[in-house]
Amino acid sequence: MTLPESVLITGASGNLGAKLAAHLRNRTRLVLLDRSGGDGVHATDLSSWGAWTRHFDGVAAVVHLAGNPVAYHDWPDLVGPNVDGMLNVYEAAAVQGVRRVVFASSNHVMGGYQDGPPVPISETLPPKPGLKYTADGADRFSGAYAATKLLGERVGRQFAAVRGLEVIAVRIGWVWRGANVPGELPAERGEWFRQMWLSDRDFLHLMDCCLCAPLPEPFRIVNGMSANSGTRWDLTVARTVLGYSPQDDVNAPR
Repeated sequence: MTLPESVLITGASGNLGAKLAAHLRNRTRLVLLDRSGGDGVHATDLSSWGAWTRHFDGVAAVVHLAGNPVAYHDWPDLVGPNVDGMLNVYEAAAVQGVRRVVFASSNHVMGGYQDGPPVPISETLPPKPGLKYTADGADRFSGAYAATKLLGERVGRQFAAVRGLEVIAVRIGWVWRGANVPGELPAERGEWFRQMWLSDRDFLHLMDCCLCAPLPEPFRIVNGMSANSGTRWDLTVARTVLGYSPQDDVNAPR
């Protein structure tokens, strides 16, 4: 795969961002942004438009991973990082002439299908944002978080249609922190989360595909999970349009 000559990653110090930055390092020119900053990472508050937009100048592709990742948080904690920041990133990309934006959407956009009929969950199904699940020993609901991700998809579609960006919205599955292997996944999340597990190897391969694959049209939504046996998540679009070929299965013996 031939990577773009330069890639900007937002949320570069987070779980996904740090893994992706390490994967791409020395393979392309990297520009790294994160709220907390760090070694080689520009400290940036994306929720407020400002001088940070200069970092987008000359960048070929943006992977937008920044945002509040806590799915059960409510609107006061989500509007700034997940809505205002998302809008500013799309605008900065358009203004600075970025060719492609990869937007980290979420499986939670389709969480309403959790208890429905066992139909394949493809990108053509109507969105059903929100998911009830257990975390930290309590029942949680991701309605507000899921709505911010659906909004990011719709804004991406608009920027692709009107502002000339190429946008891929990836409904990312379950990428656990650290080693991210089945034996260390928290059992309380249940079968729904296991079905949408995404290994580090498959996540990084999927990001390569999102950055490199030619697009038949300027906006695409794709599911992003590993090749988990028994899953309801349909990976046809990611496989056929992007060339995604996941290698891992949460149910495979180890």
